[in-house]
Amino acid sequence: MPGIYGFAKAGALTSTSLSGVANAMRLYDHFAQDELFEDDSLAASRAHLGAIAQKSSPAVLDNVRVWVEGEAYNHRNVADSLKLKKSSFADLLLEAYVKSKLDVFLNRIDGYFCAALYDADRQQVKLISDRYGMRMLYWYAKNGSFAWGSEVKAILACEGVDKAIDPTSYECFMDLGYLLGEHTWFEKIKLIKPATALTYDLKTQQIEQHYYWTWAEIKPSQFTFDEAVEELGKRFITAVERRFDPGKNVGVALSGGLDSRAIFAAANYLYPDFKGYAYTFGIPNCDDITIAKQVISRSNWTHESFHFNDKNWFQPRLEKVWNTDGMHDMMHMHGGEFIKEIAAKMDINLNGYSGDAIFGGGFLTRVPLNTRITKENSRAFYKNFAGLANIDDVLYEIERVEPNLQMNRVRRFTAMGTVNGLIAVEQRKPFFDNACVELIFSIPDEYRLNNKLYSMMLQKVFPKYFKDIPWQKTGKPAGVVDPPSMPKRAVNKVMRQLKAAIGIKSSKGYTNYKAWIRSPGIAEYLMRLLDPSTAIYPTITKQDCLTGYLKPHLDNPMLDKSNQILRAATIEIYLRKVNGKDMPN
Repeated sequence: MPGIYGFAKAGALTSTSLSGVANAMRLYDHFAQDELFEDDSLAASRAHLGAIAQKSSPAVLDNVRVWVEGEAYNHRNVADSLKLKKSSFADLLLEAYVKSKLDVFLNRIDGYFCAALYDADRQQVKLISDRYGMRMLYWYAKNGSFAWGSEVKAILACEGVDKAIDPTSYECFMDLGYLLGEHTWFEKIKLIKPATALTYDLKTQQIEQHYYWTWAEIKPSQFTFDEAVEELGKRFITAVERRFDPGKNVGVALSGGLDSRAIFAAANYLYPDFKGYAYTFGIPNCDDITIAKQVISRSNWTHESFHFNDKNWFQPRLEKVWNTDGMHDMMHMHGGEFIKEIAAKMDINLNGYSGDAIFGGGFLTRVPLNTRITKENSRAFYKNFAGLANIDDVLYEIERVEPNLQMNRVRRFTAMGTVNGLIAVEQRKPFFDNACVELIFSIPDEYRLNNKLYSMMLQKVFPKYFKDIPWQKTGKPAGVVDPPSMPKRAVNKVMRQLKAAIGIKSSKGYTNYKAWIRSPGIAEYLMRLLDPSTAIYPTITKQDCLTGYLKPHLDNPMLDKSNQILRAATIEIYLRKVNGKDMPN
């Protein structure tokens, strides 16, 4: 994704060229490039899409500069409460800093951003993440060298960076499909924590980090269930309103689920005459496309379907492995194949990011309710890797398991799909509106269990789009509960497996990786890619992914090792790119 980047002119990085780092960040010609700033101590800049927020950077005040990637939605209201006078978000960051109000300003900000602030007089750099760490920002420090970037590749472009592989990353990625905590593929390159201000002193080379907000600030409320339903509906509409401007080219990626439809319904509630654009991807006649068309038919919006098949899904994902710095499993890069066509129709996507997990309580059936996270109660998600997820951190001092899951399972996995889309389309995430999140985690977990609160809110506030249109997950409207018996579920599972084995597609899913991997062109390419005699991955693991995963999958039509195969392929593709090694022909 585009974003901010820079480095201190000290340590092993003294010979690094800022233009070289800029070239590494500018993945596509349509990225806008801000001026390249350099003084005797530091070099920094930003690449961006030009669709939102500041059109150029840095903003400057009293020899302090700030580079911001992303935006805030309530900065003017916060500014008024703190008696700040500036207007833009970047200028307000500077004013708050100069007036020693930065932490209290950030504490109240509702936004999706990262920032780098440079105080030339104090010789300090401050890196800032948004409250939930949704806008990725990585940093590197070793022996007096310091660098940062919205992409790891910006740091890798700095001369002298230590590229030693993090010894925990291979097993974690192969087992979970994502990394945890601050970890990247490199031992010395870290992802900034959520709600964090990290300060690097250029003179002393010391690093200080602190949270400007923690989950403990959310206190229990006294809402009854019915009151919570009413309040959630109001707050969600406001969240969408803050992020939806009918004068901008805003659209929605619409699926058969509840989250994107909820955003779409709220947008239509606010602007019933608006003629927007929505799209859905999947295999022909899948439930997602069928349901999306039914939803769209009740509005003035236009809709476009994009179809996956065994020939168009794989090749585009090779470059997207590099775009996401090897941290997005190829299997879950859905829709990235069509990003150019989508970007021609919209500049900003209202993203249903984690709506099912926050509003719907999607994690609650696997964890204890109203309980702080521990290594034991997080095992259903992190398995043996909970030690990498900062579970004991003060950030998570709240009687809920989910906040840590949101900052790891969601931030490190789900959000990488957003990163993939940010190469061409800006993203806004209404479900992570501060007021909505604060409400959700102030009420008892029982309210949300089995999607109860969310379904009730949708039915009450947006009946036009939820009363009789099914949810892809259940085949019934939201809130209608009719679970099949245990014997029926077992029979259904066997039937799905048999159909898949003989090549009958299910309308339930929108991909068919198990079969697609077996197509001759893809199978042959993966054989060459994962051959341990020529691959790079054997330098970081003793696993033989060719004989352990790919060959058994190809030899047995009843076996499905597509998860492991595509995770191994992701790692190998990324390592080849990092090491400058060609891909197989």
